[in-house]
Amino acid sequence: MNNDTLGEQFEDLERRRATQQRRFFARRPKQIGNVLAQVVQRHGYAQVRATGERDEAWLEVAGEAVASATQVGALKRGVLEIQVANSLQMQELTFRKEKLIKKLQTALPDAGIKQLRFRLGQVK
Repeated sequence: MNNDTLGEQFEDLERRRATQQRRFFARRPKQIGNVLAQVVQRHGYAQVRATGERDEAWLEVAGEAVASATQVGALKRGVLEIQVANSLQMQELTFRKEKLIKKLQTALPDAGIKQLRFRLGQVK
């Protein structure tokens, strides 16, 4: 073997070693906190938890009598939807709307509730 081919072989070996090293180090273990956050987000567990928190806050803010005749719906763009069993209850809630919003904002500061929308519907 002459020096030229030996040098080329060494360079080829270095190139392959660098490629293997990049492959190995590119797959570093992820932090457990990041993995758990991804699982929670993919499976919607955070949404379920948030819904439960909204239900509890509504029960606290509206009172048991009103909460039993209503059902908390989705929160979209700061608007929390509330299903109401009858129009009389809906009218009463409309009169109390501003106070309810303020109390909900205090109870759920991270939810970003800006408005309430009442809709007639069947309450489960």
